[in-house]
Amino acid sequence: MNYVDLSRCVVDWVMDSHRWDRVVSIDIEADLRTLDDPAEILLGIAIARRVNGQIEVKKFILNEETTTDEVRIFSELGTELQRIRPLAMIGWNIRQFDQLILGLKLRQLDNLFKQRKEKPEPWYWGLRDAFVGSYVLDVMDPYKFETSAKSGKLEDAIANPRFRHLKFKNTKHIVSSRMRANQSLTKGDVVHDLWKNDRKLFEQYIEGDAHDTLLIAEDLFRSRPAA
Repeated sequence: MNYVDLSRCVVDWVMDSHRWDRVVSIDIEADLRTLDDPAEILLGIAIARRVNGQIEVKKFILNEETTTDEVRIFSELGTELQRIRPLAMIGWNIRQFDQLILGLKLRQLDNLFKQRKEKPEPWYWGLRDAFVGSYVLDVMDPYKFETSAKSGKLEDAIANPRFRHLKFKNTKHIVSSRMRANQSLTKGDVVHDLWKNDRKLFEQYIEGDAHDTLLIAEDLFRSRPAA
């Protein structure tokens, strides 16, 4: 058994138990520099899950670049996750980025409560339980395994003929087109500019990644190999 086989076992169990609504797709918008400097403020988080046959997306967007407002985002996200009680957290490249960022931010929150000499609030435990207690699935891995794709980019996966029947939001071009137009810009530069100057487009962008990753995961794991 490999990682993909294990993931399929977990997903099959969740689906067979009719608890797919407790699988949450997440996308975090933060600069790569945050991995080296946790003090970097993340800009937003989006989560998506299937509820009554429809995909529900919720966004938690920074209003101002302050630690206080970042804590607000986490409190809102933690409250939502406490309500959902995720069995699995999924994402695109989640193990190499989103999960690492959340780990660093949880440590910051730990220190914040210690400095204040306060007990962590309930939302904090909702956040911690979701990322420490649930199963974490990086959808990029089964995608590359089952399609033999060389590229691990979400934008390329969305364009893969395998998924032409899926109704993607397909918002990756919002950032990639700007980077092609000005090659001196990094992804972080473009995303930050969207957050600062075009909040509506920023929200569309962050919503798309969480939504489309969930669609790909559903399609991959519905196609079970023959016995």
